[in-house]
Amino acid sequence: MNWILILLYALFFGFLTAYIAERKGYNSHNWFWLGIFLGIIATMILIFQPSKQVKEER
Repeated sequence: MNWILILLYALFFGFLTAYIAERKGYNSHNWFWLGIFLGIIATMILIFQPSKQVKEER
């Protein structure tokens, strides 16, 4: 039962950090893995990161 909770915890923070990274303009794939391995720590780091400026092509 414990391994199921650990897996759910890891997946939750993996998807949460990937979602936040995508919204802020960062690579969501890399942040997904950081969220899996670091959990709440990666999420907090990402929350305090500034959003990337998206350059509009004309």
